Amino acid sequence: MSINIAIDGPVASGKGAVTKGLAKKLGFSALDTGAAYRAVTLFLLDNDIDIHDEKRILLTLNKIDLRIFSAQNHDLRVFTQGQDVTPRIRDNKVSLAVPVVAAYIGVREYVNRQIAAVASQGNYIMEGRDIGTVVLPNAQYKFFLTASLEVRAKRRKADLDAKGEYYSLLEVMAQIKERDEQDINRIIAPLKQAPDAIYIDNSNLTLEQTIDTLAKYIKL
Repeated sequence: MSINIAIDGPVASGKGAVTKGLAKKLGFSALDTGAAYRAVTLFLLDNDIDIHDEKRILLTLNKIDLRIFSAQNHDLRVFTQGQDVTPRIRDNKVSLAVPVVAAYIGVREYVNRQIAAVASQGNYIMEGRDIGTVVLPNAQYKFFLTASLEVRAKRRKADLDAKGEYYSLLEVMAQIKERDEQDINRIIAPLKQAPDAIYIDNSNLTLEQTIDTLAKYIKL
């Protein structure tokens, strides 16, 4: 039987790095479900499709050839139309647009179908914002990972700086706060802790300490 582990939490809470590290520690495959939403958003932006035109977006979904792979080194690779778009889905323009796209129920249903199909094929650790509540409600282990706004903003800023996208810390904090409000107040599948999820604040934990903390709860 496949074992699924769900890790939910707000932007820049460390979900991606923790998921990858925990997968390596346990010998599981890792999957960032947010990457699917980002890939869809990038496709729309690349094809000049208005992200506020829900009807056109829904008509476009069946034209997107979305493929998600967890490589042997636990690096996630995302393809659309046969092209590896993994490096581009983290661009800030995508980060700013994805909350709008991800709020459409048709988009969420499309992505959830893709994710559920992958999850049924093996032992996966999946991260996102509604994994434990919507995508994998029967996951054997669920975690809600978070950190303070300032800590998350510093993490996000470091990522952006590394890509040559420079914003002040205050600007990044404002972006994250706005994203949090969008995710929490989203009508469809809002960001929230599943009743049976374990809450972990890693504001004062290193990546390794966070991974070890989650691992202690998992009995294989």
